Amino acid sequence: EKKADPAVGNERVQKLADEIVGLTVLEASWLSEILRKKLDIQKPAFGAMPMAMPMMGAALAAASAAAPAAAAPAAEEKKKEKTEFEVKLESFTADGKIKVIKEIRAITNLGLKEAKELVEKAPVVIKGGVAKADAENWKKLIEAAGGKVSLV
Repeated sequence: EKKADPAVGNERVQKLADEIVGLTVLEASWLSEILRKKLDIQKPAFGAMPMAMPMMGAALAAASAAAPAAAAPAAEEKKKEKTEFEVKLESFTADGKIKVIKEIRAITNLGLKEAKELVEKAPVVIKGGVAKADAENWKKLIEAAGGKVSLV
């Protein structure tokens, strides 16, 4: 486990950084949402970095300043066939909720409580950076259980 750089900040900030690094992806998502609401920060537009945390604003501003230079290669990449997808649960039927939660648990390895909370947040991205074949397979499984899924 990597510890925070002792040359930066005080002990309180160091402990906080260590705790944040130890969060699961779902917990980091919750933290991001809480901070976004407390700091009154709008959700990023589609295509922006969805997992970026509000306190990373300065780093994001610096990165966005370099974005125009990177725009040309990005346009070329869009022409290529998309190979990685986000599996997004759009909705689910009331009678299929339990089955959908079971499928989400199997796909994400989340606990029952976390999977239930994730499903109840629909529409929500379940998993990102998924190969096309896996994404299509998961879509079939979740839809068979009673969920409506889109691949983004």
